[in-house]
Amino acid sequence: VSCDKMNVINIFADHKRGNNTEIFCKAATIAQETKSCHRYLGGIYYNLLSLVPETRARDKKPCPVAPGSTTSLKNFLKEL
Repeated sequence: VSCDKMNVINIFADHKRGNNTEIFCKAATIAQETKSCHRYLGGIYYNLLSLVPETRARDKKPCPVAPGSTTSLKNFLKEL
């Protein structure tokens, strides 16, 4: 499977408006897990961590992402 067609958890499916910190943190987790596909995902990962409160960003521990519906990595990046 090519990286663009790789499936990732669709963190936007159940996103409630107003909690961008959580969505940035979950997106950082996905970027970290898929950074072997695209070299730019490493940079995206660190940029997303910078948007998360200091306690999480300092520890470099992204949020856990529960299994759920999936989307392609390409669509995930467009949504992001």
